[in-house]
Formats: sequence, C-alpha cells, structure tokens
Amino acid sequence: MTNLNKLLTIGLTAAFAIGLIAGPAHAQQFEEGTHYERISGPDVPDSDGTVEVVEVFSYMCGACNNFQSYVGPWEEELPETVAFSRMPVSFNPSWEPAARAYYTAEVLDIIDQSHNALFAALHDERQPLRSIEDMAEFHAQFDVSAEEFESTAGSFPVESRMRMSNASVGKWQIRATPTIVVNGKYRVSPRRGGTYDEVLQVADMLIERELEAAGQSGS
Repeated sequence: MTNLNKLLTIGLTAAFAIGLIAGPAHAQQFEEGTHYERISGPDVPDSDGTVEVVEVFSYMCGACNNFQSYVGPWEEELPETVAFSRMPVSFNPSWEPAARAYYTAEVLDIIDQSHNALFAALHDERQPLRSIEDMAEFHAQFDVSAEEFESTAGSFPVESRMRMSNASVGKWQIRATPTIVVNGKYRVSPRRGGTYDEVLQVADMLIERELEAAGQSGS
C-alpha cells in the first residue's frame, strides 16, 4: 500500500469514527420549543408502561396525505410497548364528513382496507367526496352497503369518538395537521424548513424518553 493510500485509509477511518460519535449526539440536539412542544395542562397519570402515540390528521389535508408514506412504515416498526392510534380532526365543517368516515370505518372494521384508499381517492384521483353520502358510496367497495355506512356514521360509538376527538384537540392544543402526540405530553409537527423524517426522529426520541421513564426499553 502506498503512503497516499495509507493516508486516505486513515482519513476515511477517522471520518467514519467521527460519524459514529456524532450520530447519537445529533439525535440529542432536538430542543423543546424548536423541534417539539410540551403540552401544557395537568400532569398525565402514569400508565402501565405503555407509551401512547397518536397521529392527528385529516383526510382533507394534503400534508397528511404526503405524510402517510413516512408514518406508515414507521408505525410498523414501533416496539410492542408503544400503542399507536390515529385521530382525525375537523378544523372546519367541511372536514367533518371525512373525520366521521374514519370512525365509521373503524367501527365497521374496514379501516385497514379503507384508510390509504380514501387518501388516494381524495388526493390522487381527486374524487369529490364531500358529504357522508359520498363517503358511504365510496366505502361500498369494502362490502359495506351505503345504508349500513350512513346508519353507523350516526351511531353512538361514532358520535362518542367524534366528541372525544374534539375534546382532545383542545386538551392537546392541536393547531395543525399532521401532528404526532406522544403520551399526551408532547406535540410534534413539521416545522418550517423541517422534514417528515425529522418529525419521526423527534417522536422516536420522545418515545424513548417515556419508555425509559416507565422502566421500559425501546430496543
């Protein structure tokens, strides 16, 4: 090996080592008030060691549609000690049928089939799904009649979930979508100049923090 090759090898090895050292340190540079926000209000009671993670979204939100290709694979890799769920919100009346459609599909046990399909219909295919009747016709492809869908949309289980969602918007001070809420304590959303990858990296850090506080481990 020539002296030049030796110098190049040493330099690359050193750079790689510095990268290993800097990687974890970089992950710790996420700061409250910049990369995430602490949710003000009463302390959240200790859980049974499970960390609750909620994706706050709307089918009508273009950013939420773009976020799906990131949050979907991420959610599948979460440890068993993390309970992931979604919460549709209605910032204005025109978003309400879509939020109601989510909970209706959840009650009818077709949400795994319909969730990404509805995003695609609205944002890729530009289907004009604006009313609960439109949503009922769309969901008929999942072996649920329009009549059953509309009836379920007005049922007590769906109404209860809609009320809980509206209450959580205020409790968690949700101002934008998509937002990730970690254990009811922290709120993470894409900041100006930030990325979806960064949102999930911050969420990972907060999840690990909560798991450690509960005596669990994310690994």
